[in-house]
Amino acid sequence: MQLGLDISTTTTGYAVTTNDSIIELGFVDLKKQTDISDKAWTLVNHLCELDSLESVKDIIVEDSLSGFMRGRTSQQTIIKLAKFNAVVCFLCEYHLQIKPVLVGATTARKHLFGKSRIKGMTAKEFVKNRVEEKYDVNKFMKYTTRGNWDNRNMDALDALVVSKYMLPHK
Repeated sequence: MQLGLDISTTTTGYAVTTNDSIIELGFVDLKKQTDISDKAWTLVNHLCELDSLESVKDIIVEDSLSGFMRGRTSQQTIIKLAKFNAVVCFLCEYHLQIKPVLVGATTARKHLFGKSRIKGMTAKEFVKNRVEEKYDVNKFMKYTTRGNWDNRNMDALDALVVSKYMLPHK
């Protein structure tokens, strides 16, 4: 089993998968926690409560941004994400005794879908469409109190893509 993580300081997506099935898929809302250590402990404590965690053999983490996205990221945002990513990876390795492997989002999408995106479609839309074509994820998706599809599900879908990245084993 693999644990895939799409780590962010507001919402972190997670997926526990095997080669052919999805065991757990969801997200952890971290907006209420004020600092990096509170956010990291909240996330790791949530992950440690997952029933399937004992069977996880690999942890695959979407690598944090290394460049600026036009008008959407600042230097401070990239630094904050990199710090949080490092803290979560350390805590996962410490608690689970499994060293996380970092994989770029584009690499993971290419591995699973054969391409990373389609021109004219955002990467998030591409992932949502392709995942829904390939897997039945409806039972894992969350909805808002008004019955609308919760956009935080996108982080879970990104984690699913990362979890399906096949690691070369020793």
